[in-house]
Amino acid sequence: MPDSEEKVLKLGPLWFQPGITGWNFTTLAYAGFSTISMISFISFIQPYLLTEILHMPAAEQGTFTGLLHSLQELLVIGATGYIGAWSDRTGRRLLFVIGFVIMAFGYLIMPLAETATQLVIFRCIFALGTAMVPIMLSASMVDYIQERSRGRWIGVSSVFTGLGAIFMAMVLAKTPEMYLEMGSDAVGAGRNAYWTGTAMCLLASVLLWFGLSAKKPEQVERNNITKHLLAGLKVGVDNKKLGLAYLAAFIGRGDLVIITGFFSLWITQAGADAGISTADALTRAGMMYGLLQFAALLWAPCMGMISDRVNRTTGLAIALTLASIGYFAMGQVTDPFSNQLLPAAILLGIGETSVIVGAGTLMGQEAVPRIRGAIVGVYGLMGGLGIMAAMAVGGIVFDEIARTAPFTMMGITNAILMLVALLVRLKYK
Repeated sequence: MPDSEEKVLKLGPLWFQPGITGWNFTTLAYAGFSTISMISFISFIQPYLLTEILHMPAAEQGTFTGLLHSLQELLVIGATGYIGAWSDRTGRRLLFVIGFVIMAFGYLIMPLAETATQLVIFRCIFALGTAMVPIMLSASMVDYIQERSRGRWIGVSSVFTGLGAIFMAMVLAKTPEMYLEMGSDAVGAGRNAYWTGTAMCLLASVLLWFGLSAKKPEQVERNNITKHLLAGLKVGVDNKKLGLAYLAAFIGRGDLVIITGFFSLWITQAGADAGISTADALTRAGMMYGLLQFAALLWAPCMGMISDRVNRTTGLAIALTLASIGYFAMGQVTDPFSNQLLPAAILLGIGETSVIVGAGTLMGQEAVPRIRGAIVGVYGLMGGLGIMAAMAVGGIVFDEIARTAPFTMMGITNAILMLVALLVRLKYK
């Protein structure tokens, strides 16, 4: 093997795998930034599309939002596990780039929808990209780092994804208002905001093609992809810690989509009740979401250090406890335009990133190298199931019980899984 391939990159406390360069690291950081900003923006801006372009009644938007996400995730679930196993053969870079190109096309056509049915179809096209991109991000993060630095690496990488979320909240969420101020009408402003997302996805696809490592995972068994995926499921059943990580992915992805799916919808509807325009309410939602993600960004490295210093099952239990506290706090907020929202947003940001770091660290530790892509695929598959369940139920409770009911619901699920994590910790030390 050439000497250049034997070199090991070390950045502070992070030890990377042989052959990974600083340019690869920088590009993967940008990939994390773009993945979160582009996937969260599509959900965050949706209330604007429903209100200003499709003119859907507010009383129907919660249930429709849940239905739309559930149908999207049904498609994602059908593809996610296979994508992880497929990438073990092709390498991560190709599927990463294809995913961003598909997402760009989704951003292009969605604001052109004239009916709810058309929007569902266009969102399902976008879903093909969202089935690829997060899985490739997770797999690349696992591939790039040595085990000794895994917890810190997850924490550091969460900073870049957190920056992406903040960029979405503080910049992209304001694009409808920005285009209105530039002279567009309400429909044109919405479409231009979506097409800004198209440009960002295309930029990411180009940078990732030239910057990510082209190496394929080593020691991959050339099994049928279905058999490869089933191996990922089987090892999760046999390895209770990995099984716990799968369950945490179910909860964690549900957590994330509840925030992006219902946070802006809650605030835009509350704004309409108070006589505030959709664009202005969306800007307010972006500011609060930005605060939430800023708290997540600051806390992520701390959670990474905790995960490296304690038993990783214990670390996940701590993360789930913090998430439960954050969701229960948000569920108690009665007025999203009051100061009540500030501490709840901070607590929720801490809880959200804690589960992402804790679950990702445990999964990375327990992943068997020869089928790592399949394990990451099943991890994503469980996340997709979590999104589908959370959005389907969350949409109903949003419309039928209260606009904050989805947050309380996730507080309960995180608390239950925290108890499961403690049981696993006690039995499988």
